Amino acid sequence: MKNIFYLALSILMTFLCALVLPVHAQSTGALAGRVIDSHSGEPLPGVNVTLSSTVLGAATDADGRFTIQRIPAGIYTARVTMIGYKHTEQHVTIQPNQTTNVDIQLQETVLETPEVMITANKRRQSIQESPNSVGVLTRRDFEQKNEIYLDKLLQYASGVNFVGTQVNIRGSSGFNYGAGSRVMFLIDGVPVMPGDSGDIKWDLIPATQIERVEIVKGAGSALYGSSALGGVINVITKKASSRPSTHLRVATGIYDQPRYAEWQWSSRMRNFTDIDIDHTRQLGDKSEILLAAGQHKSMGYIQNTEYLRHNASFKWNYRPTGTHNLTISLNYEGGDRETSLMWRSQRQALQVNPIALGDYVESQKYGATLFHQWVLRKNFRLQSRFSLFNNYWKNWYHDNITASTANKPGYEIQGDWQLAEKNSLIFGTEGSWDFVNSGLVGEHSQYILAGFIQNEFKVITNVNLTLGLRYDYQYVDNGFNDSQWSPKVGLVWLAQNYLRFRASSGQGFRVASMSERFPEGLYSGLTIIPNPFLKSETAWSHEIGMNINPSTFFYLDIAGFWNDYWDMIEPKPDENQVIQFINVTRARIAGVETMLKILPVKNLGFDIGYTWMDPYDIELDTTLAYRPRHILTTAITYKFKQLELGVDFRFVSKFERVEVYPKDDRVDQHVLNARAAYSFGLLTLGLNINNVFNYNYTQMERTLLPIRHYVVTLSSKF
Repeated sequence: MKNIFYLALSILMTFLCALVLPVHAQSTGALAGRVIDSHSGEPLPGVNVTLSSTVLGAATDADGRFTIQRIPAGIYTARVTMIGYKHTEQHVTIQPNQTTNVDIQLQETVLETPEVMITANKRRQSIQESPNSVGVLTRRDFEQKNEIYLDKLLQYASGVNFVGTQVNIRGSSGFNYGAGSRVMFLIDGVPVMPGDSGDIKWDLIPATQIERVEIVKGAGSALYGSSALGGVINVITKKASSRPSTHLRVATGIYDQPRYAEWQWSSRMRNFTDIDIDHTRQLGDKSEILLAAGQHKSMGYIQNTEYLRHNASFKWNYRPTGTHNLTISLNYEGGDRETSLMWRSQRQALQVNPIALGDYVESQKYGATLFHQWVLRKNFRLQSRFSLFNNYWKNWYHDNITASTANKPGYEIQGDWQLAEKNSLIFGTEGSWDFVNSGLVGEHSQYILAGFIQNEFKVITNVNLTLGLRYDYQYVDNGFNDSQWSPKVGLVWLAQNYLRFRASSGQGFRVASMSERFPEGLYSGLTIIPNPFLKSETAWSHEIGMNINPSTFFYLDIAGFWNDYWDMIEPKPDENQVIQFINVTRARIAGVETMLKILPVKNLGFDIGYTWMDPYDIELDTTLAYRPRHILTTAITYKFKQLELGVDFRFVSKFERVEVYPKDDRVDQHVLNARAAYSFGLLTLGLNINNVFNYNYTQMERTLLPIRHYVVTLSSKF
């Protein structure tokens, strides 16, 4: 009963503030304007305009225009920020029943460093105010590297690496076949990880629909609950715009011949094609719409890896009044994908076992979300969202045919209260339900209900303190229940305008997925049995860091981290090679992460990220499996008028320990990609050569990563 009491209290607290903080009858006005580039005069879309000491703000549309309504009369400071531009502040006076118009010019900076993010503290704030290490990938990064899939681009984010499809932030996940993700994945702040597998579906949304990606490093369960054990990845999608605009992107490419003649398995040229289109426009005076669709097709470079996928999305934004904003978002992705678990042999590294030829997976994913924002007064707003995520898949394998349907409805209600200019309070409640009907795990359900609160305030001049706490209660239909308290503390010291120090400590946890708790049967040739009473994995993350930005030509961020893990879930075979997921690992990962951006000369930029880790399995007194010690990413970009040239390099040291085939040879990963783009009028032509030296490497055992391939892209905005 006490669990229900805590949750009821959090819900009551949220609505109580909504009732006791009504908008008092007062004279209000509006702020409207246009933001342009100071050099070219071109309008700037996606610029954030916020008013100090309030929760009021807006983002510019495709024409650079914005409007903030229902502002109580008075004098405010408008802060205007955008990645790649120097932020500016402007004093504005709001008169009763009038619209104050401003024209704002932003000066482009030499270095593209992020200014504002949402994910770190569940509210829009300067990135300099976050006590956590964070990273931001923008639409410009996707266009520059010509990537269509999010996971491919994330490999170049500092501190991030992949093992197969499983993402690691500072080594948090390693690799567990069939296990859920230890990194929370969100789209526009909504969890989209299915209840059956608990993993991340990277193909759910194409890169053309992404505005930016925010990465929070370290345990984030104090705000986001389960799965935020190692960090959070939040995909912010494109907004609908009032100005009619269409974006078309067509990419086609071919795979080169493998390095060794004995690896050649097909006489056909292996090719792939991606087509994406979206259109946005205004509907009436108070709403905008965004429609998008795409097709992605590949013959694959490995035998039995062809796929044909389709995606579609819809977004409708409606503003009935100046204090209410309603957004409906729908997403679909589906199709067929052939599967290749591992190579036939090392001399036939691009072929699969003949009995697995024809194996494929049929899958569809649907997402629907209703967002509502209600500004009750200038320093308080209430945000709510109701969502549904459906994941269906069916394996058509030679040794079994298995299907699964998972539905995850959820809600979140959050209050944002700006108590003072340097004192903000957020609080709310969140809940999700998982309903799974699967040939692998049977028919099961569970729910998780939570309440959270966090306060950020100034302690002394230039020193801000963050205190947060979240309570989660989980109930599974077999009678198992669990609860977790997740505290968080953070400190930020702005020593100088160009020098910032930060420190944070927080707890994280991850509940077992249905596929870990209830699997039973034969899967990919392996016999698996259930463990209905798996405990949650838990972690504590600690870090201390600094950020220095003395000029527009130099940016450095460095952080030391220490992460402790308990009861990590892993599949373990018994003497008969029957596998069961159990709580087994006690681990610690400590290390240092650095990120450097420099421009030694005009139009020539270097981005360098380096992470050193010591992944230690305390239980076995050895190195944690599937974790590298060194990760290095480097990007060099040169711009000359409409031409842009660049190279991207990624190094990941070899895993000192793996578990499935420990006697196999292991190598470092060092991959070089080259890119070029030329813009003329409304068109941009891109050419990419990925894996320039045709280097052969694996992440999971016995699965070769992409060989050299060439991509030509034509994109247009009109």
